[in-house]
Amino acid sequence: MTRLNVRFLICVICGLFLLPSEARADLSSSQARKAIRTMVGISLPSDSVRVQQVRSSSTEGAEATAELQLVLRATQHDGRWRLSDVRIAPDRWERLDFIAQAAKLEVAVDNCDAPSESARKADAMDLTTKRARCLVAALFGVTLPSDDVRIKEVSPFGLSVGSSDATGLITALVQLDFRFARDRRGWQVAAMKSGNREWVDLQAISVAVDEMKRSIATNDLSLIAQALDRYRRERGYYVVSDKESVLIDHLSPRYLTPVIRLDPWFRPYEYDGEQTQYSLRSLGPDGKPNTGDDIVVKN
Repeated sequence: MTRLNVRFLICVICGLFLLPSEARADLSSSQARKAIRTMVGISLPSDSVRVQQVRSSSTEGAEATAELQLVLRATQHDGRWRLSDVRIAPDRWERLDFIAQAAKLEVAVDNCDAPSESARKADAMDLTTKRARCLVAALFGVTLPSDDVRIKEVSPFGLSVGSSDATGLITALVQLDFRFARDRRGWQVAAMKSGNREWVDLQAISVAVDEMKRSIATNDLSLIAQALDRYRRERGYYVVSDKESVLIDHLSPRYLTPVIRLDPWFRPYEYDGEQTQYSLRSLGPDGKPNTGDDIVVKN
């Protein structure tokens, strides 16, 4: 075999190995679904994401359209229904006002409170499917009528515990666009677009939301620390315990008016107290003890 033929054969063999590798580098529907389900720390059920189309795919970036099944909590206050939270994991919720503020979104929902003409007077302000669809569409910037927002189920709960506000759960199917970037971990969601809104950087929103939560946690811990100081001035010592729940039981309501149990990441605050000293802690965004994002207050 001549040297030329050997070189040609080597090139063909290399090409056979390289072509599948390049193809595998493109974003697949299953990779897109996994990336969406786990974007920015959330954990959606596997059946809650349906990828409808992958487009503009390359080895470095891609776009896709997907339909998400989302569970949102609605609250009625002073006769007005508003979306308050979205479920981001089986046991975790995220406040929508945090997300809207971080993304600099204006959500106009006044027209969603118009009384239903077909309902009886006593039921005119119930959380109906039509009202729920209006609220979800306003959140995502979708102009109705549109198939981009559909309501699968509405579950009114009546009055919430300790409040005069009515609540309900909305299960909605929402069509969204996603941009993906590839890094050493694989494909990750970089940005999201809905309705008539612009693309938003999800990582930037996540960071901004965590900053808001840090501010709230810092304020909570400051309130607890002030209550502890009042407790010690009156009794001569701090609450002795290694449980935050025991601490709050001692402080509330005489020294601490609000009952503070969970930090903004919905995890219990930590307390370690002796008669002469104490330590208060939130585990911060990562939920791990003794890391750099912990929020700590000591006397």
